[in-house]
Amino acid sequence: MIRLIAKEIRQLQPIAYLWFAILVFGYGIQFFTERVDENTFGDWCEGYCDYSANTAVAVFIILLALVTAYSLFPREHDESTIDLLRALPVSRKSIFIAKVFAAWLILVGFNFVSYGLDVLLLASNPESMGGKFYPQVWLTLLLRDCLFIFIVLSHGVLLSWFRTLGLIIYFIYLLLLVLAESYLGTSGDWSVFALLANEYRGSTLLVNTQGLLIHTVVAFGLLLLAYRLWDKTESGNTNSRSVSRSLRFVQVVIGVFGVLSLSGAMLYQIEKGTGSDSPGVTVKVVATEHYRFAYNVSKEDVVDYLVLHAEDDLAELAELMGVDELPRIRVDLTAQSEHAAGLAKWKKIQIDLDSFEDDISQRRVLVHEAAHVLQAIESNRSLAENYPAVKFFIEGMAQHLSFDVVPETLRRESNWTLASVAMARQGISFGDMIDAQGFAQSYDADLHYSLGDMWVEALVKTCGSLASSDFVRATGREDAPRGLPAALFWRDTMRAIDCDLDTVNVAWRGSLESRYQQIDESTFPVFTQISTQVVESTGQLKISASLAAFDSAPSTAAASVDVAGYATPGRFSIRIGNASTQIAAGTDAVFRGKLVQDQSGERVEFLIPAGALPSTRFRYQMGYLPTVGSRYYYESWRRGTVPSASES
Repeated sequence: MIRLIAKEIRQLQPIAYLWFAILVFGYGIQFFTERVDENTFGDWCEGYCDYSANTAVAVFIILLALVTAYSLFPREHDESTIDLLRALPVSRKSIFIAKVFAAWLILVGFNFVSYGLDVLLLASNPESMGGKFYPQVWLTLLLRDCLFIFIVLSHGVLLSWFRTLGLIIYFIYLLLLVLAESYLGTSGDWSVFALLANEYRGSTLLVNTQGLLIHTVVAFGLLLLAYRLWDKTESGNTNSRSVSRSLRFVQVVIGVFGVLSLSGAMLYQIEKGTGSDSPGVTVKVVATEHYRFAYNVSKEDVVDYLVLHAEDDLAELAELMGVDELPRIRVDLTAQSEHAAGLAKWKKIQIDLDSFEDDISQRRVLVHEAAHVLQAIESNRSLAENYPAVKFFIEGMAQHLSFDVVPETLRRESNWTLASVAMARQGISFGDMIDAQGFAQSYDADLHYSLGDMWVEALVKTCGSLASSDFVRATGREDAPRGLPAALFWRDTMRAIDCDLDTVNVAWRGSLESRYQQIDESTFPVFTQISTQVVESTGQLKISASLAAFDSAPSTAAASVDVAGYATPGRFSIRIGNASTQIAAGTDAVFRGKLVQDQSGERVEFLIPAGALPSTRFRYQMGYLPTVGSRYYYESWRRGTVPSASES
């Protein structure tokens, strides 16, 4: 058996060389782009050791395992070299085990080398801040990855019998996971991505033991099934050894099922994404000079209002942006979305007409999305290349222009008030704004709109009415450097339009601070004395918090415990953050809270279903409606832990 395994390892040398080259390339980039002597365990662990897990790592391991698995049996059968192995005085079962074990050893060896190099890099910097090495975390991750490789390899061995069809089957499996993540919030232990989820007790890493056990048992079952299939499959060049009719029938049935399932799922997603209504609903189309509207006839009154003003609003928008030539734009008014009132993709716009009650707000949303279309055209789509750094500007500029074209003074004033409170109390800076992902991890992502609106207001007051549009065009100039870090990109582009970034930022902060001084702070209380407990009868998690007037004297807002001097909001809301392992982007779960009275005064209680929590550790953000008609004001994201039964 040992000689047979060694022979299989030699057979897989080309694939091993490929993985080794990728490894060398990755560490070569690290050596040339980073100060490895300053690398710490925290740096190495960032992303992969965090709570939950890094989906990109899982995808990379899956690709390695599947490619290796497909190198084991299909080629041997196609070229009839499997006949030479079967002629040896060993059983077919031994051949199968040797080939699978050899492939697993190569991938495990690749994993050991990677982890070993990381240890050497970390050992070069043992004394620095954060340089403490946690052997339990390192060893647990290493062993878990080795088991994860075996699990995915077993998938690949079975899928390789179906050849290309096997990849389609696996894609359907991943698609089902996407749907489960989107509509159920989690795909549970049956998702391979859940196997790399991290939990901690202190500094001790806890792995998804239940999920790993389930998938390991399934992996052995899949290998047994794969052995049965490959054992009955003869080499491709032997006429008398062709695949039996029953096996061919199985392949055809699975292929048809796969294609139909994939097509049905894609059609469903397309229908949902475009907002198409159920059968029997009449959709009409009306065209203007630059727009083509598709809408549900039941919304005809709203659409008539939009169409009446569409061309004049677009002309005014073009004038504000200095645009001479307007495109033809398709507008889908049948869309239904949980994410946003509108969505613009190149020269197509989708709007959910149920997102606002007032027709004038829908009209402004159309201008907002049309601004996005013109931004993409005027920048030659260059804004998308720096999206994390300019998201707040993209949304802020569209917001600014839409309010200029279609004034909604009270709504805009309310948004600016929320922005000024958030910036003053949560310490938001321009540096936070130019990191879209980091911003969403710490603050209310919707603040990009109102903070961006006020930033663009400061820009045009400082550098001229066309400054924002000039910035858009400057990002697409031919000599614009590519791949700059966010801060350098902003300074370079602002210099290109002869505008000083620091001056604009000073004006922006001054405007926010001035507005904050004018607000009634009593309408913006803070949440204090937060506690969590599990409701035994229902299994729900109850998060409760006291309300207090904000006191700027303590070092943090949470230090204030004064229960007097604030106006009680009418509605409360809590967001539960998505798990980072999720492979489908979705909105955060939102739940209403209720106000209760106890001995300590007013408290707000939120009941969270157990299924809405990504794990025992979760992120949450509490908010409320400060005044009637305003948006929700959300405090910064917090981290929470589901208490054990004894703690509850």
